[in-house]
Amino acid sequence: MKVIIVGAGNVGMASAEAASRNNDVLIIDRDQAKAEAAKNTLPVSVLREDGSNPKVLREAIERMDADAILSSVPDDTVNMFICVTAKSIRPGIRTIACIRDPDYMAANLDSVDVLVSPESITAEKIIKMATLENATTFDRLSMKNMCVVTFRIENGQNVVGKTVIEMDIPEGCTIVAIYRGDETILDVATTELRNNDRVCVMGTDEGIRRFNDSIGVRRAVREIVILGAGKSGIEIGKTLCSSPEKYFVKVIDDDLARCREASKILKEALVVNGPVVDPLFLRSENVDGADVVISVSHMDERNLLACMTALRFGVRKIVSRYSMEEYEEIFKYAGIESVVGYRRVIVNEISRRMVIAIDKSSSGFIRMERPNDFMFGVDVRHGTPICGMMLGDIRMPEGVRLAAVVRNGATFYPSLTTSFLEGDRVLVYTHMADTVKLSALLGNQIPEL
Repeated sequence: MKVIIVGAGNVGMASAEAASRNNDVLIIDRDQAKAEAAKNTLPVSVLREDGSNPKVLREAIERMDADAILSSVPDDTVNMFICVTAKSIRPGIRTIACIRDPDYMAANLDSVDVLVSPESITAEKIIKMATLENATTFDRLSMKNMCVVTFRIENGQNVVGKTVIEMDIPEGCTIVAIYRGDETILDVATTELRNNDRVCVMGTDEGIRRFNDSIGVRRAVREIVILGAGKSGIEIGKTLCSSPEKYFVKVIDDDLARCREASKILKEALVVNGPVVDPLFLRSENVDGADVVISVSHMDERNLLACMTALRFGVRKIVSRYSMEEYEEIFKYAGIESVVGYRRVIVNEISRRMVIAIDKSSSGFIRMERPNDFMFGVDVRHGTPICGMMLGDIRMPEGVRLAAVVRNGATFYPSLTTSFLEGDRVLVYTHMADTVKLSALLGNQIPEL
């Protein structure tokens, strides 16, 4: 596929990184430093021009014979304009707009095929991780009401010492993998859960909530403190304040203008102006008594310091956002496990949307938290090797798990007697899988892992 990406900022570069793995990519940006950075770090072509100029767009689309265009400049209205212009130049081109203001997601334009809001995706991940006590990661699948969550297992919880087959797993979810140290275990049925295991669970929102409760919840979440009143903080605050759970939400930011704006929007939250990295101030605002602290300032360093302060206070659940990939290990080394990487969000979403933009499939493609672990969907067609076979009769390659089946719009989790039928969509989890053996199992639909 031939893809044009307009804008070489953080979103554009992450999008180009995701798209360039198996597509021809052209980046357009008029900023010389950004254009040079893209040219020197990614296997892409670069055009240093104004991507919102209709003449530049026409020449780029026609010269490249582009299949898709993704606009990721900082101005949402310009992103929409670029998609509309591209559609007028070539009606068959697929258009994707990256949106920073979640309010733009309500726009309904025929010229924009896909709207992607990294801020909204990040906010949902943070909220789910904050309100599910045992969750450390959260990913939404491109299937209605389905998600993948990693749960932390600790001594004293109900499931420690039990094998998966002995567990009373709630309806609507299934255990896909168990992470133990650096090991990924896919043959989970006879595995006994231990302290410090991480359990990867797929399920509906309700099934996931019940699984979290079945592990053991010490105290229901009621008081949530958000450090940072930018777009992410406000988006998270709006969702929490409108939740039927009736959370008490406090937002703290050291910028007075942002606090005033937040107080206008978050009428049911308490907004406080003060330093988010000052331990004395945070203690004076009773942050040490919060059930959850969420840190979403625009600087990774400030988020890290704020989280370390909350950790020292003994706050039982801390969730943070980070932008630079290098900070993931730093956060985890400091003891902050529930973190959301903004760049990872973009890479996952663009990888998925690039598939949807061409063939409109929506099974999803997720790069999991662990390197070399992926989840993706394949269609069972006439000629697909597993078509007509029962799961128990399939010689499964090492590192592969057929985790779920979508049939006639309903999702279920296969047993050894489940037959895979033509028209099924199968969700596959892989860990360091041999791509040749994977192709022999599933045909030529596997993505480039």
